[in-house]
Amino acid sequence: MRPLRLLFDSPQAAREVAFMLRCEYDGCTLISLPSMHDTVALRTAIELVGAEFCFEGDHYPLVLPPLEGEGTEESQVQRSQQMSRKAQLWCDEVPF
Repeated sequence: MRPLRLLFDSPQAAREVAFMLRCEYDGCTLISLPSMHDTVALRTAIELVGAEFCFEGDHYPLVLPPLEGEGTEESQVQRSQQMSRKAQLWCDEVPF
């Protein structure tokens, strides 16, 4: 099986998640997880950092759905506009 590769919205977020999960970090925005990884730990690390990410080869960021009981401070329109701006930046600037 191939390793899971994730692109983050910032080098700081990628570095922090890689540190927490003890996985490979490319020095920019990409981390590589082993094919067998702890998905709960991955979700927790991403939530702690407050990062957005996408899988290698995708062009749009993924956002974890809020857990039950979590309030959302932003409206759906604001959130979709923010995601569109980040997706455009990711398309314009290749991280590797």
